[in-house]
Amino acid sequence: MKFGVIMLVIVAVAGCSRQSAPGIPTAPAAPVAAPAPPAPPTGSALLWVMVISETGSCIEGATIQIVRAEGAGEPIPQRTPCGAWDDDGGLLLTDLRPDVDLTLRGAASGYAQREMSFRPFPMPGSYRAVFITLSKAQ
Repeated sequence: MKFGVIMLVIVAVAGCSRQSAPGIPTAPAAPVAAPAPPAPPTGSALLWVMVISETGSCIEGATIQIVRAEGAGEPIPQRTPCGAWDDDGGLLLTDLRPDVDLTLRGAASGYAQREMSFRPFPMPGSYRAVFITLSKAQ
């Protein structure tokens, strides 16, 4: 019995000791890398275009053509019926790059065609509305 009490005292004293077993060495922490600079803006811009007369009315049968920029190609008829002060008709151009200049041509039978150039859009996700005003042909 005396042996059991001595063992209990030894275990208790060892458990209460403030010294700890030697720790396992750890590798130094890797240096934290500086954050990467922000990525340049990406995305697309939208442009709503309508061909109108000098009186401000939508010209039925007018076409809009991208002359210079991505998507340049054949004339596209604007949707009709259209109202210059409604959100109805015209043409919505999507997926335009905000950093690329754009030149459009408006044309309609009986009117002189007109080209308009635009500076880059201010940022991705931008939306602009543009009227191309045509004059009656001479």
